[in-house]
Amino acid sequence: MVSKGADTLLSSRPEGTTLIHAQNDNGHATSTPMDRRIFMGTTILGASVAVAAGSQQPAQAAVTNGGASAATYGKLAWESTPINKRTGVTLTDAEKAGYNVRFVTYLARFLLVFDYDCQRWWYSRAADIPPLSSAEQVEAIRLKQFGAFAASVEVGLQDYVGDRGRKNAFGSSGDEKELDGPLELMEALLDRYCPSIEAVREDREQRGLPPLSEQEEARERREIKEARRQIALLFGLLEEVQPVEELNKLLASIDNGSISSVTIVDGGSGYAPGYGPPRVEFPPPTAGEDYKTALGRAILQPNGRILRVDLIDRGFGYSSPPSITISPPGADRGVTIPGAKEASAKAFIFKNGVNKGRLERIQIDDPGTGYNEGEKIRVIISPPELSAKDGGVKATATAVLEYSVAGIDIIDGGNGYAVEKPIPVFVDPPPLTARINLNDPLMARIIDPTKPLPPTTIPSAQQRTKLMSSTNSSDPNSFTYLVSRLASNNGIGGGGGCIGRGCYDQEVVALAKATAETSSFSTFRKETDALRIIQAEEALIKNRVISGASAGSDSQLPAFWNGGPASDSGQLLTLLPPGIGLEYNPDLKRFVLSASSDFIDINQGSTSFSGSSRPLDPEFGPRGRSPVERDLKLDLSSFLRFCASGAVCGSGVHLLVTPLDVIKTKIQTDPENYPGPIAAFQKLVKDQGVTGFFSGWVPTFIGFFCWGGVSYSLTELVRRYLNDQAGVQAGSLEVPIILVSSAVSATVGTFILVPFESVRIRSVAQPGYGKNFLDVTGRIINEEGATSLFSAVPPFLLKEIPFTMAKFVIFNLMTQYLYQTFPAAQEDIQLSLLVSLVSGIMGGAVAAIVSNPADVTISEMKKTKSDMTPIEAAKGLIEKGGYANLMRGLPVRMTFYPLVVSLQFLVYDAVRIYLGIGADDLKVYLDVLGGALKKGESMIGPA
Repeated sequence: MVSKGADTLLSSRPEGTTLIHAQNDNGHATSTPMDRRIFMGTTILGASVAVAAGSQQPAQAAVTNGGASAATYGKLAWESTPINKRTGVTLTDAEKAGYNVRFVTYLARFLLVFDYDCQRWWYSRAADIPPLSSAEQVEAIRLKQFGAFAASVEVGLQDYVGDRGRKNAFGSSGDEKELDGPLELMEALLDRYCPSIEAVREDREQRGLPPLSEQEEARERREIKEARRQIALLFGLLEEVQPVEELNKLLASIDNGSISSVTIVDGGSGYAPGYGPPRVEFPPPTAGEDYKTALGRAILQPNGRILRVDLIDRGFGYSSPPSITISPPGADRGVTIPGAKEASAKAFIFKNGVNKGRLERIQIDDPGTGYNEGEKIRVIISPPELSAKDGGVKATATAVLEYSVAGIDIIDGGNGYAVEKPIPVFVDPPPLTARINLNDPLMARIIDPTKPLPPTTIPSAQQRTKLMSSTNSSDPNSFTYLVSRLASNNGIGGGGGCIGRGCYDQEVVALAKATAETSSFSTFRKETDALRIIQAEEALIKNRVISGASAGSDSQLPAFWNGGPASDSGQLLTLLPPGIGLEYNPDLKRFVLSASSDFIDINQGSTSFSGSSRPLDPEFGPRGRSPVERDLKLDLSSFLRFCASGAVCGSGVHLLVTPLDVIKTKIQTDPENYPGPIAAFQKLVKDQGVTGFFSGWVPTFIGFFCWGGVSYSLTELVRRYLNDQAGVQAGSLEVPIILVSSAVSATVGTFILVPFESVRIRSVAQPGYGKNFLDVTGRIINEEGATSLFSAVPPFLLKEIPFTMAKFVIFNLMTQYLYQTFPAAQEDIQLSLLVSLVSGIMGGAVAAIVSNPADVTISEMKKTKSDMTPIEAAKGLIEKGGYANLMRGLPVRMTFYPLVVSLQFLVYDAVRIYLGIGADDLKVYLDVLGGALKKGESMIGPA
């Protein structure tokens, strides 16, 4: 929060207005127009639970990271999540494509402030905060909810990654430029939250709403402009994929700048007096065609160099080129100018023909430096070899100073320019004839050089008339036209656009600066407009807090801008305040977020900066590891695929480890002959051969096929049902829900598995009891009755219920821990399966320990024909070897069950992923960005 008048806590866009009572700076009550959204926020908490309960959609499950009902929020609907380990799509794909976390979290803030439905979701989630929570607890819950919301935004950004296939209006049918994702996103945000006021009027009319009052419409205009500013600041947070030119256009529409000054970086060269100032061309306003282009006039002044030397009299009698001496700078005043340098030149004469002995031209070798306008520059030409009495005439010449552009007078500053980036100004180059004395009839080619030339280059009246015609660039016979044609290589190209020394003239480099009506550093709101959206947030949680207080309300900047966490949940609804805007960084070639010179120095606590601005690198809250999401309700197809996954993992894994199961059963049923794993292994090989290790494999395979299909699918079904019933509290009840669902599945699975286990144990304990599975089953029923197959249900329940509960709970807790420790595992199938394997080992080890007594008791009961009850079997074991006898076979089980359980979960997850019912396949997420930017939706919320 910022201090009074700073105007940083931004309200949402208005849907009409209502009056609330607030206090002015003197503490007196005032009536102020307030956004209906904020007013709604104070009442939505009480209604949110009812809304969820009354939704026409069936409740599905709790939402990750904060909970939410199955109810939708206006345009924000539940959509299939693109995040899936099978396809390789991850939460961070958009981040890898250039949307950094700062951009994601600030976009989340923008939506919570400017979008009605996003705001409604945020306010309704206050219902997840337990009553009488402490301020710290409220903050933790709100941060988690915001993180999930930001993660949902990042998932939506995947629709704006890379080339989107749309065409830029500037492209042609043969060479069209594709708009990239960030540009399309910017356009979508501007279309959605920055409509024209005419579009707002039309929308209200279509919805049957009354027209806005003059005051309301003025506020609406300010809100649209502020949304535009915030979108500009948002895209200023991008780095590699920042749409610089489009962002510059957006800033121009915000700034509405007029050209106020032009800095000449390089004045160019080659300009001559007598041509007038070159044409100045400002670029069209960046904001678009509806704005006015600036006008300016160039100011020329000598640059201290000699441009050319013009002959006045060609002289006569020269047999070789004369020497040329140009007086040094300041010679006419008898002074020496430090750093100045005299120019030098050389002459060319006609060596043949009727003009032999005359000077043709003088060429500058070194233009010198330091000559001033008005200075008398002497050009001394040595006399001809022919004496004066024999008709020799000494040539004369004059030096012409070179001019450069010294400045540009602004005639009309125009409007619609951006102020954050220097504006290049084009200045016409020197004329192609600037280095030629067109007053010389010979140089202008208006006289024939093969005929006798006049002694002087000063044109006659007749020649001046012809010269005027020759400088007409539209006359095909003129010299100017000829030069232009040669410069363009007769229109073919490759001429370079210049002739002779004109090719070396430096172009003018000029950068204009615009002054804005407002800028990205200034808010468009009035103080009464920013009616504290966080007031609604505070009202929602006020009665739920029993300790602590909101901090930071008197600070100049929210705490998270100083690198620390937000001081309270209201900070998550603040946007960048005035005094923070965008500046163009020429080194980075993009815009960066900066603080103005009169804004507080965040890092040093000073009220001013040493420079005009200071780059910022703020954080805007957390981005969670998972979006706002919920589980899909299982349909018949999904349930059957769960059954298949469980059946494959249960039967396949137990069949694989049958040798270990046989050894375990031998140790438990006949400890005298099979005292330990190694001895049991050796005796089994000796007595029954290798085939003995697979005794009872048929009932093992069939039993665990049926058991796995029921147990795993029933666990999923019950867990999801309990999640539905728990609603928003499902997250805090995760362990109890897993315990109950696994206990239910273990109970049902026991009645399925016990008959097969009874047959298996008898087959292993008494190898000759029957020829095969059916023979053993039939003999047990004939000799002991069918109920004998189920007589071990009680101890089996005592074994399977704690075993299954421990297995699932430890597996889930260990999986969560590993995913939190190694987040990358959530995004990779191989790593995810490795997590399942490790978690299964831990779950199997704990499950083996807690269920071992019951397992030993079952083996004791079923090793031979007996009417022994579970209690009698347990007592007998204790009498024979004490309570330690109940842990008989544990070493083998500690090897057996971690292996079995880990392989079960590994195979189970692998088959689930293959069948399309992995955890990612059965979730939907709240499509925040797609919903907010949905085409065809109203730009404003309900009245």
